Amino acid sequence: MSEHMQWWRSLFLGAGAVWLVVLAARCHLPRRSVSAGGGPDSTGVIYVVQHGWHAGIAVRRADVPAGRWPVLDDVADAPYVEVGWGEAQYYPGASRGVWGALRAGAWPTGSVVHVVPIDRPVPDRFPARTVVRVPVSPAELDAFTTFVAASFAVDSTGRVPTAAPGYYADSRFYASPLPYHVFNNCNHWAAAALEAAGCDASPRWAFTVGQVIFRAKACGTLVQGEG
Repeated sequence: MSEHMQWWRSLFLGAGAVWLVVLAARCHLPRRSVSAGGGPDSTGVIYVVQHGWHAGIAVRRADVPAGRWPVLDDVADAPYVEVGWGEAQYYPGASRGVWGALRAGAWPTGSVVHVVPIDRPVPDRFPARTVVRVPVSPAELDAFTTFVAASFAVDSTGRVPTAAPGYYADSRFYASPLPYHVFNNCNHWAAAALEAAGCDASPRWAFTVGQVIFRAKACGTLVQGEG
């Protein structure tokens, strides 16, 4: 290899390393000490649902403080609501395939939140999915709903812009201000939400949905799907 080529190769590798550091620095995930399972004073519950490569988290609508999630005014008045977060084009299905996956993870892009009203018990709403029930205390429930609230992009009128139709007739995708990249993907977000709810989910290392479900089971109970 010529000296000129070696110089360009070193420059390329160096730039790549710097870029990975930049991405890691932009990973907006909380990290705190937690007690698994919510503790003896647990009065609430959340459900972690595996949807392919993604995880959604469902909560009782009544457990979300009034006004905390403005999007609840747009969805049906159901007992439960599920939220999930992902890349702005890949998650809704506007850009899929190999290029879509590469584009979604190779550099910071936009993101969206999927909101699904649930009019029945969570396992019944998703009969073919793995579902984990995680007990939470009032403080952990408050931290969880606060974490999710920060994932919505609220405009000057106090509303959250709709980004795309949802996977279901009654669900929608909403704009999010969070950057999406390889060090802050959908499973990092789900693990961080679980962490906020009191489960030690190690969000920075949760690159796959399997890791999210594993952590959820350690803090709760598998109620449906594979053990």
